Amino acid sequence: MKASMVWMVLLGTGLVAAGLPASAEPQVKETIAYYDVSGTTAREVRNDLNRLGPFDRDGRQFDAVTKWYVNWRYRYDRTGQGCGIASATTEAKINIIMPRLVPDAAVPAELSRSFETYSAALLVHERGHGQFGIDAAKRIEAGLVKLPAEPNCERMGQVANEFGHKVIQEMSQQDVEYDAKTNHGETQGARFP
Repeated sequence: MKASMVWMVLLGTGLVAAGLPASAEPQVKETIAYYDVSGTTAREVRNDLNRLGPFDRDGRQFDAVTKWYVNWRYRYDRTGQGCGIASATTEAKINIIMPRLVPDAAVPAELSRSFETYSAALLVHERGHGQFGIDAAKRIEAGLVKLPAEPNCERMGQVANEFGHKVIQEMSQQDVEYDAKTNHGETQGARFP
């Protein structure tokens, strides 16, 4: 089994809101949830990882999974030429599920160190996946305010949301390529045992 697999994105939803403050950076909310594994040998720990690891959206089980979500909001700018985007804000939610070795006096120190090293590399890999969500939010926030005005605000909203969804699709593809390039984190040291 691969060390980790991350699944990525649920499409963000464009929302219209009045009076949103201008923001140069998306709001980022990262959460890490842990599931416990145990064992006194590497094989026992690996068996727990294989048995208890989270599933990706395709039903494949891995040691860790990251899901990212992007939401955006914008305020219209109605002018004589039509309707544009006056300001935009975004939020990226990064949800990571990671394994945690249950502390036990029977666990050899070498196994604990090995798992800690693995876990640290796995978290680096998972946060790499989360970065695609953050980058998508940044691109959406910056791009929305640069869209040309449309004849009316209904059409402007459609164009804005199409733009956001297109960025999500592009970043989702880069997320998939990241796993291929890193062999699901193995090239980053995320391999146990």
